[in-house]
Amino acid sequence: MDTRIKRLILALLVTALMLGSPYLPFLGIIGIVFALFLYFVEKSKYFALGVGILSLLYETGYVPVSAFIGPMMMIIWGEYFLKIFKNTGHPILIFSTGATISLLATMLYTNEFEPLVGIIALIVLLMLRSILTSREDGSMIGLLGVGMTITLFEDLQFFVDYRTLALAVIICAAFGYFAYRAKTIDLSGVFTAVLFGVILISFAGVNWFFVVMMFFILGSIFTKFRYSEKEFLGVAQGKQGRRGYMNAFANAGVGIVGSVLYGLTGDVIFIALFLGSISTATADTLASEIGVTGGKPYLITTFRQVQPGTNGGVTVLGELACIFGAVIICGMAFVLGVAPWYVCLIGVVTGFIGTNLDSLYGALLENKKIIGNSGTNLLATLSGGIIAMLICLALVHLGIV
Repeated sequence: MDTRIKRLILALLVTALMLGSPYLPFLGIIGIVFALFLYFVEKSKYFALGVGILSLLYETGYVPVSAFIGPMMMIIWGEYFLKIFKNTGHPILIFSTGATISLLATMLYTNEFEPLVGIIALIVLLMLRSILTSREDGSMIGLLGVGMTITLFEDLQFFVDYRTLALAVIICAAFGYFAYRAKTIDLSGVFTAVLFGVILISFAGVNWFFVVMMFFILGSIFTKFRYSEKEFLGVAQGKQGRRGYMNAFANAGVGIVGSVLYGLTGDVIFIALFLGSISTATADTLASEIGVTGGKPYLITTFRQVQPGTNGGVTVLGELACIFGAVIICGMAFVLGVAPWYVCLIGVVTGFIGTNLDSLYGALLENKKIIGNSGTNLLATLSGGIIAMLICLALVHLGIV
């Protein structure tokens, strides 16, 4: 049978499942039967497993119907669009069109229409596809990832007006496009940046996005700083300085969580969590990219001289660059009204502390191959954010601010 016909049949089957969802009893059981069909007839092992897991989660009440059927509609119809329009070019745009139309139809039909949820679900799917493109189990992870994303953001019940949401999508898409054209991020980095930007603007405001964008700009500029010298020393950022999804999650993931928590609660301690983590990420990036050119570093645990690029190595120039980065990012947060003055001061201090904790983690954990560079960065930004949050909480509790 022609591949296009097979994909059309699958698309029609999942559409029939969606259309029957308000009327069919034991819809999750029917989903499991559909998964068995995919497994034994279509030989789509991993996709079938994903459908089966979502069916079980729906039948037991853990996910809503849009999170159960929506991901299947997005992937199957997106792939069908790719197949029938394969000669037109722009595969990402074609897949996105099919996925968007199908998810929109699912949400409208099931009375679970949430524009923010739909946009985030689409970006998550595109991000996962760009990350997992060579993995056999990519379709399963995509299904479950999108299903859990829809469930999470529907449960948050956070309202964003259409104008703000449209602004977020336009700004973040433009930023991702130009950053990709400038060869500062790869494709997975584009979708991760767009995802983070939409969440930041929706939950906290566009000024929070500008703070994170400043971190990105500073990191990109100083990654290129004396790049040929860093290549000669063997300490240059890989992929010609392009960063991907792992860099984004390690450096900005904690800050994104802080922005969501602030949007839900309005509590100042989550501003501190956000700024402490982003200040640490900025300070650490500048310390690494500038400090490595500042002569022989000293290992933070023993203060013995080590080779440039050694995990845990620090230089005087790097420490100065670290303070400079923290001051710039926190100063911008103050000017834009993201954080009050005392949170900005906390951010500068925790940026310095977090950067040196990064060196400590590098010396104790990364050198022993317990974690990689992204793990070290994540631990450092988490530490910087939590320390900033605790200091802010203590100051508020004591009535000092």
